[in-house]
Amino acid sequence: MTTINSNIPAQIASNSLRINSREMSRAMSRLSTGNRINSAQDDPAGSKVASSLEAASRANRAGVSNANSAITMLQTYATAGQNIVDVVIRMKELAVLGSTGTLSEDDRLAIDTEYFMLGREWSRIATQTQWNGSAGMGTYNSSFQVRLGEGTTAASTMTMELRNWNPTDETVNENVTGATTISSDDDNVNPLQAFEFIRDNNENTVAAIANGASDDHIQTRIAASAAVAKLGTAITGMNKELAKNGSYINRLIVATDNLTAVATAQETSRSKIVDADYAAETTILARTQIVSQAATAMLAQANAAKQTVLSLLQ
Repeated sequence: MTTINSNIPAQIASNSLRINSREMSRAMSRLSTGNRINSAQDDPAGSKVASSLEAASRANRAGVSNANSAITMLQTYATAGQNIVDVVIRMKELAVLGSTGTLSEDDRLAIDTEYFMLGREWSRIATQTQWNGSAGMGTYNSSFQVRLGEGTTAASTMTMELRNWNPTDETVNENVTGATTISSDDDNVNPLQAFEFIRDNNENTVAAIANGASDDHIQTRIAASAAVAKLGTAITGMNKELAKNGSYINRLIVATDNLTAVATAQETSRSKIVDADYAAETTILARTQIVSQAATAMLAQANAAKQTVLSLLQ
């Protein structure tokens, strides 16, 4: 039937052009951005899953950063702690030298001078070693926490105990020396007594003691002999702390390896949902371009067909 009020072929061609143009625009958008999902309307469910995966992977990457920071902090403390152990080992060596009866008073004073200076350096290292301005080796922290990725706080947090390396700390179970009582000038007879390295003729901070000895000294054979046991207790406690720090570091290394692997898997999953398949999209683009040209030609033919009506009216 020949009509002029309804141009059905033209409407069909026009509708085909409209649908094809939308597909072409979507393909061009995906190819230009590299993303299959550029807005929620492209894939509502996929958009939600991709967002969750991105949040999880970024949280795990942040956990890796936190763990690496904690590792470098513990390595800093471990290095300083080993230096302290070396100092204390030398102090124990001096105490053994001073515990023999063949030394003169001048010999003992000379040995005690080095002993005292090493003790001062022990104190300095312990109180001054910090990492990024946080509490350092001279502070006890029973709940130092490192957040490792997403999840609940308890499941994603590693808690560590950092003991105090300051020789003056006498609080039970808080220091590395094993001290349980305050320091005093008692010739080191109590192996669980805290250390104190202060003497008047060097520091001018306390009232003068005989020969300028500090609370911890080896100026007598008795004091030197007792210092051997006291320092031995301290060395044992320090090595336990270093071993614990090493265990923390090893656990954090395992955690970083796991978090990195999980984050990579999550990013891979997100990529499969979000990233554009260039092979598929270029195929769609080529198809829609051909269809667009064909539909345009057919629309022109449909409109031209109505011109035949004029021949009937002549």
